[in-house]
Amino acid sequence: MKQKIVAAVSVACAIGAVLALLLSPNPALANCQIDQVAEIPIEFVANQVIASGEVNGQSVRVLVDTGSGQSVIWRPAASRLGLLLGSAPGGAHLYGIGGESRLETTVIKELHFGAFVVKDLRIPVAGDLQSGFELLLGDEFWSVTSLEFDIKHRVLRMLSPKGCRVGELAYWAKTYSMADLIASPRDARKIEVEVRLNGRALRAQIDSGAARSVVSKSQADAMGVSYQSTGTHVVGLGTRSLESWVGTFQNFSIGDEVINNVQLRIAQLDKNMKTEKLGSRLPVAAVTGPEMLLGADFLQAHRVLIDNSSRKIVFTYEGGPVFMTSDAGQLSASTPPTPPPTSPGNSAAAVAPASDSHEP
Repeated sequence: MKQKIVAAVSVACAIGAVLALLLSPNPALANCQIDQVAEIPIEFVANQVIASGEVNGQSVRVLVDTGSGQSVIWRPAASRLGLLLGSAPGGAHLYGIGGESRLETTVIKELHFGAFVVKDLRIPVAGDLQSGFELLLGDEFWSVTSLEFDIKHRVLRMLSPKGCRVGELAYWAKTYSMADLIASPRDARKIEVEVRLNGRALRAQIDSGAARSVVSKSQADAMGVSYQSTGTHVVGLGTRSLESWVGTFQNFSIGDEVINNVQLRIAQLDKNMKTEKLGSRLPVAAVTGPEMLLGADFLQAHRVLIDNSSRKIVFTYEGGPVFMTSDAGQLSASTPPTPPPTSPGNSAAAVAPASDSHEP
């Protein structure tokens, strides 16, 4: 799939459909050039990063989901769009927070985001619950370029930095924070960074498809953190949901950014990521569950550039609570139900922010 996307980007560049803008604000930094491959308008509704696109000329709502290693078009959407479905090899399944989902395949002739076009995109068909979107674009789609989340200005940018030092990547600010990416998304299909929670090092996955940041229950238990159930559940790919709790942590840090008195969601993230081995009824792990998810609440509070070439992320704090918790409705992790109603003009009105104390 990556080869097809790269080819499409090259074609788009050749015909002038993709922009190439110098974004560096400092003329003295002559060796640093950040070309803009695409600028995609987004909505931020119920803590979901949603873009509007077109599949073969028909409008679709697209979830931007860096936490998914695989792009997916939802089965009801594939039917509505009149896409031809084929069987996946060997009866393959996809696994996520909500368990497993039967896999089929299809080909999208043209996917449009404004002037940005991808052609002949072969994509899996899955998903068993209704959601607020029809197409999920995962990390294998976004990792062909560097990616900037600018949720404050409702924009997602696909970028191509060239000759830039780390300090030059945060072109919009004089000061910034930085963290190393642990695993290459091209190899592991994960964008992970090291964070510290109550002083304990965790591998945190940057997951724009998760409405709220979540800590693995096993990690919270290892820290001896007490937590309370709220009746709120996390849902994802598949048909099952996860019970979640809220716990208070003394501190959280990423790079040189420290947040004190942190409330976070807690869930057994790998509970449904299991299958039964042939000839045995004993469930075994189908994929390795994350230790923590940095979700859309974290991205909303920051401006973040994920640079795949240098294996760094740079970010600046934009204001507001970094982590949020809510007792109303269900929280989403890649595959949400229909978003709960909110007050007019404020998509996050139903969300109760955590009382964190931020130290940039």
